[in-house]
Amino acid sequence: DGAPGASGYDRLERLRLQMAQSGPIAGALTKCLGLIRFLDADAQKRIIPHLDAALRQGAGFATRAAVADAVTSLCSSSPSAFKIAGHSSTNPTVRLLRALYFASEREKGAGARDKMAHALGSLAELAPGHSVRVLALRACERYSASVGGTNNDPAARRAAAAALRSIAVRASTQFSDGGSNDVWCRRVLPLAFLGRKDDDKKVASLWEEVWDEGGTVANTGGAAEGFGVLLEEKLLSSLVRTCMDALDDVSWSRRVTACEALIELADMNVLSPAPRSTKDETKPVSTRSLHRERRRAQASAEVLAICTRMIAKSRLWAGKNVLVKATAKIASKWAILGVIEDTDMKIFGSEEAGNCEWMPIRTEIEDWNSLFVDDKWFKDSSSSSSSMLEEDKSIIVEAKSFDASDVKNGSGNEEEESDLDFKDEDKIFGSEKLMISSSDLPDDDGDIPTSYGALTVSGLCRLLLEQGLLSTKAAAIDNEILLPYRAEALQALSDLLNSLRPAPSSSNKAQLASTHDIYLYSMIAPTLISEVCIKTLSDSNDAAPKKETQPPLITARCLGCLSAVMWQGIGDREDGNEAENVAALSKIFLELCGGKQPAWTVREAAALAACSLAERAAPSRICKHVTITTLLECTIQTQKDRKFWRVRMAGLKLLHALVNRAGSFSDASGSVVAGGSDAADRQLILEAVLPEKERIQKIARSSLTDNEAKVTAVATEICGALSWWP
Repeated sequence: DGAPGASGYDRLERLRLQMAQSGPIAGALTKCLGLIRFLDADAQKRIIPHLDAALRQGAGFATRAAVADAVTSLCSSSPSAFKIAGHSSTNPTVRLLRALYFASEREKGAGARDKMAHALGSLAELAPGHSVRVLALRACERYSASVGGTNNDPAARRAAAAALRSIAVRASTQFSDGGSNDVWCRRVLPLAFLGRKDDDKKVASLWEEVWDEGGTVANTGGAAEGFGVLLEEKLLSSLVRTCMDALDDVSWSRRVTACEALIELADMNVLSPAPRSTKDETKPVSTRSLHRERRRAQASAEVLAICTRMIAKSRLWAGKNVLVKATAKIASKWAILGVIEDTDMKIFGSEEAGNCEWMPIRTEIEDWNSLFVDDKWFKDSSSSSSSMLEEDKSIIVEAKSFDASDVKNGSGNEEEESDLDFKDEDKIFGSEKLMISSSDLPDDDGDIPTSYGALTVSGLCRLLLEQGLLSTKAAAIDNEILLPYRAEALQALSDLLNSLRPAPSSSNKAQLASTHDIYLYSMIAPTLISEVCIKTLSDSNDAAPKKETQPPLITARCLGCLSAVMWQGIGDREDGNEAENVAALSKIFLELCGGKQPAWTVREAAALAACSLAERAAPSRICKHVTITTLLECTIQTQKDRKFWRVRMAGLKLLHALVNRAGSFSDASGSVVAGGSDAADRQLILEAVLPEKERIQKIARSSLTDNEAKVTAVATEICGALSWWP
């Protein structure tokens, strides 16, 4: 029968193993193994070399599987037989351990491989710790060298993961002693953290067990010493180094895996500012807390430096969009520190963010030409990203597809049985002198030295904007790779800009626009506006040349970025440019919300951008009759879409934002509320919107019967707010 999904060879192999294990020879062998425990210690130890020889010289997989079963049995019944002193190159136990790993990688059938891995784990519990660590280190190297591209070797990856999983499950005590180089915490567990993202679900599950079982022993046994309670934070330096090594690899799949691991660390708030107490601010920051915060900041700074430089490179590769996502997520975790007023920068050893040498990203610097502080990255570049794309005809390279069936895994056309050539074993493990040295593992003092300056928010915004608006005219461009990359770059820009705005629970003063918000809008908004509409705000000539039409997905993402970059009180500056014209912006959104726009994603994004405009526009501009009627018309246009409920909900959100800005006559206090308007401003807005009350009620009530519950929920909130109006 076999396991589900097993190949024909695997099913045949399992049947043959079952037949061999149920025969009279197998029964006699089992009885002999049971008698070994009654022999003296020297006689037991003399059996181990014969097992090693049988494994290496066995011509059939049934013989090698029987040796693996014998090793497993003796490990439980006669553990003293494997306690042999001597150099690892001549120690029979160590030689047997290495032979089991080699055989597990070379065996064709899954049944024999599983037996080898099972025996390896049992033997690892009794083998010298140094030899087990060497095997684990080489298994990690074999895995890293067998991922992606032309070097992709599923069998080697599976064998390495299975061996380490067997050690973690059956010899977990080994993880409590990593030796002088701390192999488990610096190499094995960080690689297991990345291996959990492997494309092969079976391999990923094996690495998951290595991380859970081995990490638990290392964490509770004191092998992983560091800050916090999470193992991820205790191993932060090693995890970041492993991710950076993977990012520097030629294999794109390894790069993607590293980016996914970085995203997970950011989601766990490990690559982010550490939690800090808000009590007793006069108390000096402890040295341990200062070191912990600096350690996180250094790790984040190094990751951001590597990632941004990879993004800036013109070459595109499958999965580069995940790199953009990871960069924006980590940057967003730190960028908020520069805009929250009550942030205590003393935790970084400085009173101000600008004077803190550990800060990974700087928010207050207004330099459109610098990616890092004062580096003039964009000014010194010889050409833009788009021109480099057009020059490089091989700019986009698709990862070579690799079929696991191409690997010699025992197809029906191959020999069913053959001996394993153990001469190649030394190519995997190397000689004793090359097994491990202090140079194999970098020194770890708990910190990651940053070799770059701090990243600037304005520079990162420009980089993401340029990547999102790359030219599509190059003949070598494959839209299947370029379009998701551009969309992810614009989404990352939107997420970064949204992170610069404090949460509604923050202090009122923190919600007001800063000069940096206005600066970012003045640099980003004109470009976005020119991309989402055929005519820019300053183009009054209908004969103006038409621009290249962007795909609907890119247009929608541009609208999302425009919504995020709007600053509180937009349109209130007397010396503002055309991009700050609230009435003109509302007309652009109306044009994109209308029925002439075929893409529903664009209609939804336009309505949400109009909602953001209604929330953040200056009171003196939102009170204009033309602005109010235009925004109401946007809502009416969205309600005509009976196919896509998300478009209708976006229109109701716009209406809800407008109603909230108006408030009610009962709002007589002078406190600042959402929208940045005080009582007098709310009174003016209410008087301006009040003539449209009947239209607003009609729209809201008609949406109460909508088939989508989320739409009716927003409509209910609007009706509730209108009930307080006169």
